[in-house]
Amino acid sequence: MKKVLLGIGGLIAIIFIAGFIAIKLFVNEALIKDNLVEQAKQFTKQDVTIEGDLNLTFYPQIGFELGKVTLFNKHEYADSKQIEVNQVHVAVELMSLLTKTIVVTNVQVDGLTVNVETLADGRNNMDELLATLAPPAVGTESQPPVISNEDIQAIKVTPEGELAKSEYQFVVKGVSITNAQLSLNNRQDGTYHKLSDSSLNVGEFAFGKPVAIKLAANYRTNELTAKLNTSMVLTIDEQFSEIKLAKLDNKLALTGSMLPRPEMNISLQGDMTYDNVYKIMKLAGLKLDVDELTITGDLAVDVFAKPSLEYNLAMNTLVVDDWLPKSKIENGSAVGSTTKQTATKQTTTKPVAEVEPDLSALSSVNQKGSLTITKIKQGEYVLDNIKLQSELKDGVLQLTKLSSDLYEGKLMVKALLDSNKQPATFNMNSTLEKVQSEQLVTIAAGKKMLTGLVDIDVRISGKGLTTTKLKSATKGTINSSFTDGAVLGMNVAQEVRKAIAMFSSKSETTADEAEQTDFSAMVANFKLGAGKLTSTKIDLASPAIKVDGKGSANLLHENLDFRFNAAVAENIGGQSSSTMKQVRDLRLPIDVKGSFAAPSIKVDFGAITKQLAEKEKDKLVDKYLGSDEKKDELKGKFFKELNRLF
Repeated sequence: MKKVLLGIGGLIAIIFIAGFIAIKLFVNEALIKDNLVEQAKQFTKQDVTIEGDLNLTFYPQIGFELGKVTLFNKHEYADSKQIEVNQVHVAVELMSLLTKTIVVTNVQVDGLTVNVETLADGRNNMDELLATLAPPAVGTESQPPVISNEDIQAIKVTPEGELAKSEYQFVVKGVSITNAQLSLNNRQDGTYHKLSDSSLNVGEFAFGKPVAIKLAANYRTNELTAKLNTSMVLTIDEQFSEIKLAKLDNKLALTGSMLPRPEMNISLQGDMTYDNVYKIMKLAGLKLDVDELTITGDLAVDVFAKPSLEYNLAMNTLVVDDWLPKSKIENGSAVGSTTKQTATKQTTTKPVAEVEPDLSALSSVNQKGSLTITKIKQGEYVLDNIKLQSELKDGVLQLTKLSSDLYEGKLMVKALLDSNKQPATFNMNSTLEKVQSEQLVTIAAGKKMLTGLVDIDVRISGKGLTTTKLKSATKGTINSSFTDGAVLGMNVAQEVRKAIAMFSSKSETTADEAEQTDFSAMVANFKLGAGKLTSTKIDLASPAIKVDGKGSANLLHENLDFRFNAAVAENIGGQSSSTMKQVRDLRLPIDVKGSFAAPSIKVDFGAITKQLAEKEKDKLVDKYLGSDEKKDELKGKFFKELNRLF
C-alpha cells in the first residue's frame, strides 16, 4: 500500500512538472505584453509602452519580471512621462501556496518615477488619471456618499484589545526599491518638490520577527534641499497589536534660505514602541541632535482619545540668537526712504485693531513633563541650570516650576494660563533672590543704571493677552530691595554738598567724583493696575544722604513721573556743625520725568532756595523791618512775592 501511495504521489509530481513545462513552452509572452499595453491604453486613455521583455516563471516560483513600462502624460503637460518604472520582479514560491505559510520572494522595483503636475488653470494630471480609472457614478458627481444608521450598525467591531488572527501567515523574503523619484510641480503658485535617488531595502519579513530596514532619499524644493538616511529594525506581532522600531537612526542634512542657518544637520536615535490597541507611542533612549544642540530623554504619546504627551527631557546649552533669522542690514538711504514711506502711511492708514491670540490648540492636547537645560543665552541674558516642569490639561497650562541660576542668584517662577475663558486669564508669581542687578538692569534698560544685590517679588494677574490688555488690565504688586549698590548717572551726595555750600561762607570745591549715588540699602515697592505702576514705598539709605520718593510709570503712554527728596545724613563730612544745623531739615527735590527710552533727571534748586528763604525769613524781617507794627503785614506780602518768584 505504501508503494502505491508513493507511486501516485510521484505521478502527480510528474504531471505538475510536465504541466508547468508545457505552459512555459506554449505561453506566448510577447502576445501577453501586447495585450497588456492595449488594455492599459483603454483604461487610462493615455499612451503606454513596455520596452522591456515580459518573463513569466511557474516553477519553483510563480511570478513575473517586466522591463521598462511608461505611462505618458497628455500633451499639455510639460513632463512627457507621468509614471515610469525600469524593472519590476515579483514571485511567490509555488509550493508555499499549498501550505498556510505563503512565501513571497524578493520584490524588486527599480527606476520608479512619478511626475505630478498642476497646470496654471488648476488641472492636475494625477487627478485626471484617477478620474479616468474610477469615474464617479452618474448623477453623484456633486453629492458625497451618505452613510446611514443601518450602515453604521452593520459594522462589526472586535472587542477592545483583540484582533482577528488569520490562519494564513505571510513571509516576504525582501523588498528592494531603488532609484525612485517623485516630483510635484505646481504652476499655479510656482512651488516645486522633488524626491530623487530614493531607495528602500527591507530584509526578510515575517510577523513576530525583527526585520532590518534602510531608507535613503534626496529632497529638493524652491528654497530647501535635504538628504535623508534612515535605518531601523522593525518588529510587528501577528495580532498587529504592537509595532517596534528598534535601533532607530535617522540622519537629515538640510540646506536652504528658509532655515535659521544656511546648513543644518539633524540626527534622531532611539527605540520606539507603538501599542496599536491602546494607541500609545513610546520613545525611549531619545537622542536628538540639531547641529550643536542635543536633546536626550524619554517621551510617550497617547492618541487613543485626546492626544496626550508625557516627557522627561534634557538639553545642553541653547543660544537663542543662533536660531533666530538674521536681520538684513539696510543702507542709510534705504532706511530714510522707508521711514518717510512709513510716516506717510501712518497718516493715511487706520490703526489695526488688536486681536486676542487663538489658543484653541491648548484644548486639543494634554501634556505633562519636565525639561532641564544646562544654559540659555539670549542676547546678553544668561540663565544657568534651568529646570522646568509644566502641565497642560483641558486648556489650562500650568508652569508648576521654573528655576534657574541667574547672575549669582536664583530665579523662581510659577504661572497659570486658562485658555477656556474669553479672553484668556493668567497669573504669575516670580522671585529673584540675591541677584547681581548690574548685568540684569543694564541688559533690560540698554545702559548701566544700577548696581548691587537685588531681591524681587512679583505677583501679577490679568485678563487678555493683547499688548494693550497686558498693560491696562494686569494688576498686582512688585516689591524689590537692593543692598550695597549704587544708582548710576547722578551723584546726589555731590548735589547736596552744592546746596550746603549756599549756607557756608566757603565755596564748594570737589574733586572729580563718579556720577553715581552709593547706597547701603534701597527699597522700591510698586502697585500695578489701570495701566500704571505706582510706587507704595521708595527709600534709599547711604552714608551721605537719605532719599525717599513717590510717583508712577504710565505703561500705556510709556512715560515716567517721579519726585525724589534727598536729605543730608549726620555724617556727610566736611561741614561745620553750624552749617549742618542749618541744612539738616532741608530736602533736595529730584525730578525724574519723560519717556522710558530717554528719561530726564533734574535737581530742583528753586525748591531748595525757597526752603532756605522760608527757614531764614524771621531773621531777615527782624533785621530789615525792625519792630514796626506793620511788620507782619509786610512780611506776608514779601514772601508772597518771593514764592511767586520761585
